[in-house]
Amino acid sequence: MQNLRGLKIAAIVLLTLAAACTPKAAMDQYESFDATQFSQPTQIDNEWFPLIPGTQLTFEGFTSSQGEQVPHQVIFTVTDLVKEIDGINNVVAWERDFSDGRLVEAELVFFAQADDGTVWSLGQYPEEYENGKIIDNPVWIHGIEEAQAGIFMQGDPQVGSESYSQGWGPAVEYTDRGQVSQDGQPVCVPFDCYEDILVIDETSLLEPDAHQLKYYAMGIGNIRVSWTGDDQTQETLELTDYIQLGSEAMAEVRAEALKLEASAYANSEDVYGKTKPATPAASMPAQSSSTGGKAEIVVYMADLGENALTELDFVAETAAAGGKMVSLPNNGDELDPPPENDPHVLFSVPVLSDTPYRCWVHLKVGAPKGKSQANVVWIQVSGAQDGAGNAAYQPGSASYLTAQGPTTEGWTWVSCDGEMGSTQSLISFNTAGEITVRLQAGAEGVGFDQFVLSSAQFLEEPPSAAIVEK
Repeated sequence: MQNLRGLKIAAIVLLTLAAACTPKAAMDQYESFDATQFSQPTQIDNEWFPLIPGTQLTFEGFTSSQGEQVPHQVIFTVTDLVKEIDGINNVVAWERDFSDGRLVEAELVFFAQADDGTVWSLGQYPEEYENGKIIDNPVWIHGIEEAQAGIFMQGDPQVGSESYSQGWGPAVEYTDRGQVSQDGQPVCVPFDCYEDILVIDETSLLEPDAHQLKYYAMGIGNIRVSWTGDDQTQETLELTDYIQLGSEAMAEVRAEALKLEASAYANSEDVYGKTKPATPAASMPAQSSSTGGKAEIVVYMADLGENALTELDFVAETAAAGGKMVSLPNNGDELDPPPENDPHVLFSVPVLSDTPYRCWVHLKVGAPKGKSQANVVWIQVSGAQDGAGNAAYQPGSASYLTAQGPTTEGWTWVSCDGEMGSTQSLISFNTAGEITVRLQAGAEGVGFDQFVLSSAQFLEEPPSAAIVEK
């Protein structure tokens, strides 16, 4: 999508001179970046900008300039590639920009999530085309030519907070900034309708009167782009499709992204040429501390950070793994299943491809009240296939598994479809690597402390121990 890069040489000259004269002011133009605060950088599960490998979002709309309206399409794909920048592994996103059906820009963008849930952008490599030829490639990479990483999405975005740098690339006039302008807005786009939308107002130091508005939905990411102010290129885009790619499509995406990277090395020796090559995530060492191995995965809710929870709380519980569970009060009200964005927890784990798994949730059935039996959790897993090999259970979709416990209060292990031993609840994954798990409360008052994804030990029978060793 359009970045707000300034086009006036005089402005960038003045900016550079000002930075040279007032180093403290220059520092204020970009964010303080601490590379030690990225223990699991490729597990990007920020509620407003989750990056699940294989996710592809398609946007349709128009670009208006000087009274002319041109059809515009943007396809944003999360690859399964990882690129190291400044010692930090980054998720690689591949974006294509079409104007009136013609490819006018292709871009690699690099994202990493800090331990506080903030998603950072550590660089971009865009190629702009005209008649099929490269006419510009304004690359910036953190740590090279004075470029600095910027915040793409805050861990806890709040209306009224100060604006923040989205990246600082003075060599290519990249000075974009963002600020939370609205929240709680209902928005409908062609793909779906959403409640509680977050709106980020983006501008740049060089074009402060031009504003791009980006609308974000929880669990999905960006769903709409519009404009306000003196933006000479008025862009309007809306989400029309949101899919999880299969293994064959992902292989094509990987090949195309690596082809673009090869072009980056050839055409940007002074900047991109100083970076390490991107590699498939499956070839990288697993960075998740919440797993007991790729074949037998055990996650304790107590090990998750507060940013992993949405409208849920940690509750002290002596019988729970780690001494606490995740739960919510029981007011006797009903909760809606996905795709409604009701209370949930989100985390990532690494899995094997083409391997049958069964998942289990350790539930604490609460006291019933009103319409709630306090005994249900709904499960969604990115990149998953059902027993027939069909894509299923994707976060943000209406497809999900159900872990429904008995009505008797207390702790119990429940399979993720509620039908213990049924082959219909076996799931597999089309690609190896990190996937995102979403556990959504299906009833008020329910609690849970462990999630198990098993390909062998608990494939047929539930765990017998109250706490499964990792």
